[in-house]
Amino acid sequence: MYKRIIISLILCILIIIVSIGIASYITVKDTIEQSLGRRVELAKTIANHGDSILEQNFNRLYDISLSGGIDFNDGDWQPEKKALQTAYQYSIFTDGIFLLDLDGNTVLTYPSRIESSFNLLNIPYISKIIADGKPVISDIYTVDPIKKKVIFALTPLRNKDGKAVGIVGGEINPTNYMLSQVIRNIPIETDTHIEIVDSHGIIIASNNPERIFTGSDHNKFLENLIKNKEYVVKKCHRCHSEEGAAVYEKGASLSTDILAFAPLTTAPWGISILQPEEDVFAPARKLRKTFILFSIISIGVALMIAVGMSRSIIRPIHELINATRKIASGNMKQSVSFGGVDEIGMLSSSFEIMRLKLADSLEELQRYNVELEKRVSERTNELAVGQKKIKHLLEKVITAQEEESKRIARGLHDETMQSLAAILMRLDMCIAQPEHPPGSKVTEIKKIALQTLDSVHNVIENLRPSTLDDLGLEAAIRWLLDRHLGKQNITYFLNVASLHGRRFDPYIETALFRILQEAVVNITRHAEAENVFIIFKIDESVLSVDIEDDGKGFDVTSALQRTEDGRGLGLLGMKERAALVNGSLYIYSQPGSGTRITLRIPLHMFGEENEQDKSNDS
Repeated sequence: MYKRIIISLILCILIIIVSIGIASYITVKDTIEQSLGRRVELAKTIANHGDSILEQNFNRLYDISLSGGIDFNDGDWQPEKKALQTAYQYSIFTDGIFLLDLDGNTVLTYPSRIESSFNLLNIPYISKIIADGKPVISDIYTVDPIKKKVIFALTPLRNKDGKAVGIVGGEINPTNYMLSQVIRNIPIETDTHIEIVDSHGIIIASNNPERIFTGSDHNKFLENLIKNKEYVVKKCHRCHSEEGAAVYEKGASLSTDILAFAPLTTAPWGISILQPEEDVFAPARKLRKTFILFSIISIGVALMIAVGMSRSIIRPIHELINATRKIASGNMKQSVSFGGVDEIGMLSSSFEIMRLKLADSLEELQRYNVELEKRVSERTNELAVGQKKIKHLLEKVITAQEEESKRIARGLHDETMQSLAAILMRLDMCIAQPEHPPGSKVTEIKKIALQTLDSVHNVIENLRPSTLDDLGLEAAIRWLLDRHLGKQNITYFLNVASLHGRRFDPYIETALFRILQEAVVNITRHAEAENVFIIFKIDESVLSVDIEDDGKGFDVTSALQRTEDGRGLGLLGMKERAALVNGSLYIYSQPGSGTRITLRIPLHMFGEENEQDKSNDS
C-alpha cells in the first residue's frame, strides 16, 4: 500500500509539472514574440518620422531649382541668393546651403562665407551626384583639415530651361536638434538606446549624447541592412560598439542585447533600438516565475493530499520521529525502542546506535569546551597583565626621561655654571690688578664666557624649565610662548581663564607641556604663521586644548609617515604622549589653510576631583 501511494504521488506530480511546463512554454514564447514585434514597429515608426523630416527639407532644395531664377551666366546673383535664403530659413541645414557648378566649384553660399570660392569635387558624394545626376544624402563626413563633421544633402540644380547647370547642397550638423528630436520624446527604459546610424555604423543621433559619433559596424552588418532595406530584430552583443569592443578585447563577458532595426528610405541611414535582453524578456520571465510558483503550489497541494491519505499507514513512524526529536534537542539519555524486523524496526535500531555514539561525542565535546574556555580565560588574563606591564614600562620610560632631564639640568647648573662664574670672577680680578697690562684678550675671554653662560642657561631651560616645577603649568606655558613665538614676532592669543592657577597630576602637566612645546617649536620652524591662538577649557573632568595658526599648513597623512631621516617623529611623539595619559590628539591641516591641533585629556583617570581643584584655587 505504501509503495502504491508513493507511485501514485510521483505520477500525479509528473503530470502536473508536464502540463504546467507546456502551458508556460507556449505562453512565454507568445509573449516574447509580441515584445519583439512591438520593438520592430517602434523602429519603423521612428524611421517614418525621420524620413518625413528629411523629405520636408529635401523639398526646400528642390524648390531652388523650381524657382526659375537660377542662371550662372547672367551676372545677377540676387535671385539665387533669395532662393538660398528662403530654403535656409527654418530648415535642417543649419551649417549653410551652397551652389556648385558642374566642375565642383562653389558659386554661392548662404550664409556667406569668407572662403566663398573653393572646389568640393574631392568629396565623394559631390563627384557621385555630378556623375549620376541623382539626389544624395551622405553619411557623416569629416571635412579636412578642420576635422568638422557634417552631413551633405545634395540634389541636381536645373535652370529655367530644365537643363542641369550645377548642384544645390545643404550641410546638416549631425548634432542638429531636429535630428535628435526624432528620438528624444520617445518614452523608454533607462538602459535602452534609440539611435540614428549611417551606413558605416556611426551614430548620428542618440538618446545618450555620449554615444554620438561612436560605434562600429561589425562585418558590415548594418550596412547590408540599410542597403537591402531590411527590417530585423535579433540578439546582438556589445562588441558592435566601441565600448563593447574594448570590453571584449580585455576578455570580459559581454551583455546580450536585443537589436530592432528599421532602415530609412530617404537617406542611407537606419533606426537602431538597442535594449538589454534581460529588460526585453522581463515580462516573460515574470510570467515564467508565476507559472513556477503555481507549479510549486500545485505540487504542495498534491503532497498534502497524499500525506493525508497515508497518515494511517505511516503512524508507526511517528514514535520514531518523536524519539529523534528528543535526540535533536540534546536528550541523549532516553533510548529508542526497537520494533519488529521490518524497515521501521531496522531504522529504529540504526537510530539507537547513532544515539549512543552521539552521546559519547557530546560528552567529549563538553569536556573540550570546558578546557577551551579555561585556556581562553588564562590567555585573556595573561594579555591583560601584559598590557599593564607595557603601560607601566612606558610610564617608567617617560619618568626616567624627565628625571634624566632634571639631572642634566642640575649638573649644568651646579657644575658648569659654577665653573663659568668662577672664571668670570678671576677674569675680573686680573683686570683689576694694576701690575698686569690692560688685557684686551682678558676682556674677550670674559665676553666668550658670558656667551657660554647664556648658552648653558638656554640648555637648562629647554631640558626642564624650572618654571613648570616652581610656578606651575600656566606660567610655564606663558614662558614657552614668549620664548619661541614672541622672539619671532609671532602674535599669539592665550586663553587660560579656566586654569586659574590650578595644578594637575605631575604626569599630566609634564605630558601637556611637552606636547605644547613640540607644537610651538613646529609653528616657529615650519608654519610661517603670523597669528597663533591657544585656548584651554575644562568641561566635565576633561581638559581640552586647542592650538590654531594661520600658517601655510601641510598634508597630515604624509607628515605622520615616519621616514628614515626622522621626519614625522615630532607629530607621532605628540600622539604617543597624549595616549600615555589616556588622552587623544587630533591634527587638522591642509596646504595653504593653516593648522589646528585639538588635545583632550580625561582628568578623572588620574584622580582629579573638583573639590581638590577648588582647594588648589583657594
